[in-house]
Amino acid sequence: MRTCSKLQARNDLRCTVRHSGHLMLLGKKFKCPGPGSCRLRRRASLCAKLQQSEAATEKSQNELVVERVSSTGGSRKAFAKAFTSLLGLKLSKPEDLDPETLRDPPFAQYQVPGSDLLVQKLRPYFFDRTYTDTDVGYLAFFASMHLVALIGGPLTFSWDALEVCLAGYVLTGMLGISVSYHRQLSHKSFRCVKPLEYFLAYCGALAFEGDPIEWSKMHRWHHMHSDTPADRHSPRDGVWHSHMGWLFDESLNSARRDANGNMKDSLSAPWFLKESPEFYSWLRATYMYHQIGQATFFYILGGVPYLVWGFVIRVLLTMHMTWLVNSAVHIWGEKRFESRDNSRNNWLVGLLVFGDGHHNNHHAFEYSAAHGLEWWEVSAGGLNGGFRGRSPGRSQIP
Repeated sequence: MRTCSKLQARNDLRCTVRHSGHLMLLGKKFKCPGPGSCRLRRRASLCAKLQQSEAATEKSQNELVVERVSSTGGSRKAFAKAFTSLLGLKLSKPEDLDPETLRDPPFAQYQVPGSDLLVQKLRPYFFDRTYTDTDVGYLAFFASMHLVALIGGPLTFSWDALEVCLAGYVLTGMLGISVSYHRQLSHKSFRCVKPLEYFLAYCGALAFEGDPIEWSKMHRWHHMHSDTPADRHSPRDGVWHSHMGWLFDESLNSARRDANGNMKDSLSAPWFLKESPEFYSWLRATYMYHQIGQATFFYILGGVPYLVWGFVIRVLLTMHMTWLVNSAVHIWGEKRFESRDNSRNNWLVGLLVFGDGHHNNHHAFEYSAAHGLEWWEVSAGGLNGGFRGRSPGRSQIP
């Protein structure tokens, strides 16, 4: 027979169960509700609730929270602010854009050639608009990088410099962005030993597309809201905007809201940050110093030609290939599977970006490490043709 015994010490009780001569602790201390004995079921229920409440409180206190965009001293945002401060510029904070203006923008719609996609930009790309520190910093960075590439590229060309550029693209574009940032960290489509995971993630950081946390949070938001008003880089808001224009409009990015009116990404930490907070927090806090370090490394290794081709041109090549996935493969290509967005399979982009151009496949089966689902669809690391199943809610278009 089970009984609930009351142990009182300074008006505190511990709820216990006596069974076969043994005492089992059900919960921590709580005030006695009144004199007399209580029934076992009521006491056990109360103890269980106390345990659940304490567990939830402890989990909440220990839960990692992290913003999408880092503001640490080694972040791109901090360097952009330092750059504008050095120039003595006083720029605005991200402005609150009028939702009505965004729903009915004063710009004409047009159809993209070779596609049935209707496009309408939401606000001016460059003129008659405000700029933030981030906008100006990014504009100055990309303008100078493209200028160096266009002028310095032909002047410093050599075959060995080109080889360094292409090798760097494979290292940072394929292993870093396509394999690590995209497939592993954003979608958790495969696992590997931690030293290899860190190496691949570091290759991704050297692509100069943001730290792993920022990149994965941005990409997860894209999958949740692809080609909707909440998508930060949909070609429905403009082809230029989807390719790289969105980088220069912090106010528009901040105005994106999901169906529930939320304009911010979840503050919950990505799975890899929870597992390895020391490594990814360090990489995030020191991100820009690694970019300075790799530029210095190429200059020491081969002088100006290696700096131009191994760093400047290679970084721009990697970025533009990544941006093609945001723009071109949401406009042109084959749509093999049903999806709620305009994702397409584009074989040419697939060849250029290690399989990520098979984008409709990816949006249909986003947790698959293989983006190429047929033998002719080339995918990073030879991951192609091995997966031919169907994801729930995704059917092949006849």
